[in-house]
Amino acid sequence: MKVVAINGSTRSDGNTHAALEIVGLGLVARGKEHGEDIEYTIIDLAKKKLNPCRACYGCRDKNECIQNDDVNEIFKELHSADGIILGSPTYFSNVSSRMQMFIERIGIINKTNGELLAGKVGASVAVARRQGANVVYAALNYFFGIAQMPIASSTYWNIGLGKEKGEVKNDEEGVKTFENLGHNMADMLCKLRG
Repeated sequence: MKVVAINGSTRSDGNTHAALEIVGLGLVARGKEHGEDIEYTIIDLAKKKLNPCRACYGCRDKNECIQNDDVNEIFKELHSADGIILGSPTYFSNVSSRMQMFIERIGIINKTNGELLAGKVGASVAVARRQGANVVYAALNYFFGIAQMPIASSTYWNIGLGKEKGEVKNDEEGVKTFENLGHNMADMLCKLRG
């Protein structure tokens, strides 16, 4: 099985990436407990060329966008995956602008081409310095809801706290939540796909 995580942070080596790594460790470990090898990849949007959506619907019936950037390559990865994780830092009580562009672009490609992501397991991860992460968590889950994707959850909302690089690893409850998210997502994947 394959799970692709999208890091919507402008910092590819920041707390959101660290949180996604923690989820991945739990996911892969639980997969092994089920006798499944789960391939886990993190795509950092900070390293990708990403343009805003033009709402042109030029992607209709093409399975790809007409813009010349990295979105089509990312969509192919998502289409071939069994599970998708979206992770975003909290910027002014919402997702990052890169994550919002990503959601709009991928969402339009998916919707105009027959719901290609439907049935894949989704999960969200939000990181904040202090507040606003619940809005981010909800915004990410709205994407999964409209894409007809079942959502994996954890023992608490999938939120971690940290400002400086690596600080999210010191959030004990956040780390445990992310580990449990990985376990629960693997359990769902194995039940739905295994």
